Amino acid sequence: MDISCKKCSAKYRIDDSKIPAQGAKVKCPKCGEIAVIKKEAEKPVPESLPQNAPDKNIRGQASVGGINRGADAPPKNPLVLFESQIKNIQRLIFFPSPQSSPLRGEGKGEGDALSTLKDTFGEMLKSYQSLKKDFSKVEKSKKEMETLVEVGKAVNSVLDMDQLLNLIMDMVIKVVGAERGFLMLKDKETGELIFKVARNMEEELKDKAAFTISSGITSRVAKDGKAILSSDAKSDERFSAQASVMGYNLRSLMCVPLKIKEDVIGTIYVDNRAVAGAFTDETLDLLSSFANQSAIAIENARLYENVAKETKIRSNLQRYLSPNIVNDIMTKKENLVLGGERVECSILFTDICGFTSMSEKLSPETVVQTLNEYFSEMTKIIFENEGTLDKFIGDAIMASFGTPIFNPHSAQNAVKAGICMLKKLEELQKKWESEGRPSFKIRIGINTGDVVAGNIGSPDRMDYTVIGDNVNLASRLESNAKPMTVLISDSTYIKIKDMATVNPREPIMVKGKSKPVQTYEVTDIRIPVEEKAKVQRKFVRRDVSLFATFKIPPATKTNQCIIQNISGGGLLMSTRGSASVGEKILLDFTLPDQSKFDNIEGKIAMARPFKDEHSNAFLKMGIEFTPLSDTDFERLSAFCNAL
Repeated sequence: MDISCKKCSAKYRIDDSKIPAQGAKVKCPKCGEIAVIKKEAEKPVPESLPQNAPDKNIRGQASVGGINRGADAPPKNPLVLFESQIKNIQRLIFFPSPQSSPLRGEGKGEGDALSTLKDTFGEMLKSYQSLKKDFSKVEKSKKEMETLVEVGKAVNSVLDMDQLLNLIMDMVIKVVGAERGFLMLKDKETGELIFKVARNMEEELKDKAAFTISSGITSRVAKDGKAILSSDAKSDERFSAQASVMGYNLRSLMCVPLKIKEDVIGTIYVDNRAVAGAFTDETLDLLSSFANQSAIAIENARLYENVAKETKIRSNLQRYLSPNIVNDIMTKKENLVLGGERVECSILFTDICGFTSMSEKLSPETVVQTLNEYFSEMTKIIFENEGTLDKFIGDAIMASFGTPIFNPHSAQNAVKAGICMLKKLEELQKKWESEGRPSFKIRIGINTGDVVAGNIGSPDRMDYTVIGDNVNLASRLESNAKPMTVLISDSTYIKIKDMATVNPREPIMVKGKSKPVQTYEVTDIRIPVEEKAKVQRKFVRRDVSLFATFKIPPATKTNQCIIQNISGGGLLMSTRGSASVGEKILLDFTLPDQSKFDNIEGKIAMARPFKDEHSNAFLKMGIEFTPLSDTDFERLSAFCNAL
């Protein structure tokens, strides 16, 4: 028993065994103060715990010193066990009397106590090793979290796409300790996985067309949206049919999806050709977390690029295209092909009669005011009729209809615009006369035919325009038109003859033509209101945007595509893979309701070539399903009907 003197505060110790039950008087060895002490009562031991158990916290563990702790009891926290075992050793050390130690049963001697001490110390060492292992895991997790934080800061601070993708790939190799790897992004038109960046794969990527490494693995990850880990790919049954795995002697590999919510936008693949077991589940979790952050950064960079690009394009297009055409282009209903291409369109020229002599009689301010009012109204009419303002040429206006987006009704739109221009000018003439300003008359010429349309000019200054013989003819027709009339060519008349009122005129000779040109003066045009044809489909068709994979037997190559609409009878998809009408096709896809369809057989009923915004070719293919199983048909029909 430890005693503290109340007088001098000195501390001294008295053996409990020498204190009688009724208590005793003791003298302070330092100051001689007398104190009365009583023997401490023993603490009760729970009935469920043996009397000689060292500590209740070590129940449920292996036997120590002959004590049975219960094999079925739940394991204790390593920290609790470690603390309990330290207490037990402390008791053994500070109980010098064999008879007084709670760790020694009746009749047990000093040798038994040493044995118990040894066993307890062994258990403590095991607990220490367990704690050390858990601490290492915590430290590793901490480092991984710090790495992810740094990665997040780095990738989210970059908006240039090329710079970002290279940064992501460098960090992937460093973070997971991979030998090599690559990053692929989905093509938005076709769903094809396209190589963007790679590390330590220069030889394999020299011929990208022949490079098929792990296409099946990346396609599976992109389709299912789930990561893949293999500690020994060569002996992994999942990849026994993958020629790339065997051919490139791949050992350890990982592939994770780049996901925005549930939308997979690409994949990250890493491998090690020499070491099996180079990657673990923890490494896969780390790479998956990294990929999630990277996907957000990629999407942000993509949005930034799109906004900057759209702002620039919209600003340029609005100068000479109608708002409807601009919106169609910007929403990708139609693709604007930059550069020159041959198209059919209708060209309109209008010019003010006697403008030079009139302008000489007016002040410059009045001329500018009148022209601006006139040009504003005429431009509005051009846009209302889906035309494109090509340019102002002095007091003349040049417009085209059917460019940059082809319109089969370009001739009737151009003629209608011409008639509306004359009517609007009559209103302006009355207004100007009431204001005391002089008015004027205009002539209009329209021709229809093939032209070269595109951005034409120098690298420093380019404008969208149309050029060619048919453009020159439209200008010649305007010069030969009478004031306040619309003069059209024979090619335009053929397209509107059933809806226009015209007066044939004598053929005229124009510059650049060896034969006379037949012309017509249009007095009115009535465009019929067409009702959209109603088509009754056999199956309900639903618009979607689904990533899918397919094969063209007997080839085993896995191709990617985007399904654009689907029904119980077939689907429409876009792909950069090659296929021909009549060929058999096997498709794998998952619907938004998570219904999975594997090896769905069909026949290619249609394959048409298209070009994307970068003029890269792709195919739109119509697939007719070979009769589906009743279960697949019911699942697919239920999805299509759930609109």
